[in-house]
Amino acid sequence: MIESYATEAATFLIGIGAGIAIRAKLWWKNKTAEERRSFVYEILQSLEDGKITAAEAKTLIKNHL
Repeated sequence: MIESYATEAATFLIGIGAGIAIRAKLWWKNKTAEERRSFVYEILQSLEDGKITAAEAKTLIKNHL
């Protein structure tokens, strides 16, 4: 009985995670070139301000572009 609840909970959480991932990809795909440039500019500005490291900036750019 407990195993079925664990399986149902795990399936539910996987479904939620997949839904969030798909939604994020669609959201980013619908951005215009200007909005993407603005995103990169904001990352570079944060890098200059010392709010994030170079490795974090590279990761953000790699994941979103």
